[in-house]
Amino acid sequence: MSRTRSKNILGVFAILIMLHHLSQKASAFWVPTSVRQHGLEPFVPIGYLLVSFFFFCSGYGLRKSMKADEDYFNGFLLRRTNRILMIFVITSIIWLVVRFIYGNVSLPVNPYGWYIYACIILYFGFFFIYRKETRISHILMGAWILIYSVICYLLIKGNWWFNATPVFLLGIIVADKEPVVKETDITPPETPFKKKIIKMIIPAIIFAVTFVVSENMVTISNHVGISNYGIVNFIIVILQIVCCSCFSFCVYVLAYRRQNKENTKANLILSFYGSMTLEFYLIHGLFVQIFGHHFIDDRTPPVCYIRNIFLYVLVVFILSTVAAFLIKKAGDLIIILYEKVPMFRKIFDDQKKLVLIVLGIFVVITVLYSIHRHNLSKENAAKLDEYRKEKITTVNVNGTEVATYVEGEGEYTVVLLGSQWDPCPTMYLIPMLNNLKDTYKVVIIDYPGKGYSGDTDADRTCDFYADIIHGTLSELGVTDNIILVPNQVSSIYSFRYIEKYPEGVKGFVGIDAVFPELATRFLDGNYNSVEEYRWYLKRIARLEIMNQKILVASGYVSFQTPIYDYVFYGSGLKEYYPAMEEMFIRNYMQEAHLDEQANIYDNCMTMEDYKLPEDLHASFLLNNTIKDAKYYGVDWVEKYNELITNKDIQGITIINGNDYVIYYNPGILSKKINELVTTLE
Repeated sequence: MSRTRSKNILGVFAILIMLHHLSQKASAFWVPTSVRQHGLEPFVPIGYLLVSFFFFCSGYGLRKSMKADEDYFNGFLLRRTNRILMIFVITSIIWLVVRFIYGNVSLPVNPYGWYIYACIILYFGFFFIYRKETRISHILMGAWILIYSVICYLLIKGNWWFNATPVFLLGIIVADKEPVVKETDITPPETPFKKKIIKMIIPAIIFAVTFVVSENMVTISNHVGISNYGIVNFIIVILQIVCCSCFSFCVYVLAYRRQNKENTKANLILSFYGSMTLEFYLIHGLFVQIFGHHFIDDRTPPVCYIRNIFLYVLVVFILSTVAAFLIKKAGDLIIILYEKVPMFRKIFDDQKKLVLIVLGIFVVITVLYSIHRHNLSKENAAKLDEYRKEKITTVNVNGTEVATYVEGEGEYTVVLLGSQWDPCPTMYLIPMLNNLKDTYKVVIIDYPGKGYSGDTDADRTCDFYADIIHGTLSELGVTDNIILVPNQVSSIYSFRYIEKYPEGVKGFVGIDAVFPELATRFLDGNYNSVEEYRWYLKRIARLEIMNQKILVASGYVSFQTPIYDYVFYGSGLKEYYPAMEEMFIRNYMQEAHLDEQANIYDNCMTMEDYKLPEDLHASFLLNNTIKDAKYYGVDWVEKYNELITNKDIQGITIINGNDYVIYYNPGILSKKINELVTTLE
């Protein structure tokens, strides 16, 4: 298979991958029905098949070049990776700028750039293993790919990170079986098409069977009684590896030619895209996101939403083509400068030394910063103890010490319940308490494992939280005239509380309250079943705990802390900032926090059919950012209306702000609580 022909095919596949990503954004089953656009469904499941041929061609091309050139490994890494990394950096900068402008910056900057990481790792493996080839080189390369796959699995990367990489080794093996053809050799005749078909029959059958079975493996596992999704996913990955190997081999057989027909119009178009597959691959996703129903994720408003599926595809294709062409020209210009400008070349030639210097500086800074961070934590520990003595009251609930902050007097007791992200409500909800304590008795509760509360091994179910809230209030002597004020997911626990312990609850004020139906949107992504979703949540929890421990040990955990000057602007709480930061470092993304996240779907589904009692005074306070962006692709106002049973005493109010409004704008929220209480009198 010639280099030109393989490039042309990859150019076509790059366009098909664009259609795959468009289908994931517009037509996949997980896309909310309100924005789902039909027409691209066939492209949803084929992404890994298309990418597998990229890996096949990489392994095939490297092996063929190695066999033809005895000095092939001289300067191999620089030659193979420089252009890739250069284009990757250029496109990443473009992604970063656009994401910064539209307020959605996170890692990885390019969510479609995983292929580059895999490619670089495979190149390094090929270099180290084949430059001194032995009889077990293929086995070692297989082991290298296996280690990469295991690491991806442990880091909870999607299956697409590793299910196609074994095809790289297949490309090497196929190239190894071909004879080396020199320019002076007589070109053998082309293999007849009928013989190609015969050669493809068995791989094609295996491809069809494994593809269908892998796509329906969840349904099959349910029929045969396999309940462990880890086993199901392992079988899926194995089937996908076999599937994409057979697919790539079939494409290779069909495409194999020793002679090329040049200068046809079709070849000119194909060669145009084939010459910039990398650029097209790395930049097209940006336009997929810009013109999609949301930008990057379901929490960011659309930039320029194109609902018509045909127009969506056409605009993304045209702009991706233009952008890829310009990026390729920019890369070519950099190469020209490298070849003709000595100073420019010196900068690039010295990059190994530069990388070592930067790495050394980073290690020194990390060690020094870690020492500083740990010393600072020791100083802040005294502030945490001081706050505990001054503000915190603990009560024993079912054998667990639950921390509370109680202040104020009044006929009604306002119970403030933190969000799933709040590491210490008894500290972070001070602004709300300060705005309410002159009128009401205010109680803030730290759930077990958060803030100053002790932990427990109990599962974080709806009943668990409802019982903790009820037990805490009972121990404090609060049994009547209760106003529940939950933030975000605590609304689900409040609904369960109202069901189990309706006596004494006079009002409900949900701040950006999560509603039961949102459970279906928590399955956001390539989750085929609830079992798969639960399985991923548990694995993610374990990974997050490990990541957090590494960040704490290095000291870089402090960069996760919220921007307190922004979140608590005007609150007058600057003296508490060090203690807030320390509490965040100690409690954020710990076992209790992550166990709550792992159970969020089940807890929402527990309250699936919940409706507010008709005699309960209730108010939903929703920030306009969620409303306008339609987080998770859902109309939150519509869903709140489905919970409301009596519009005379239950309603919805839109407030200016974002997810942190409870911290930086407590005045407007407190005013709404006052308005609800007046309806009780």
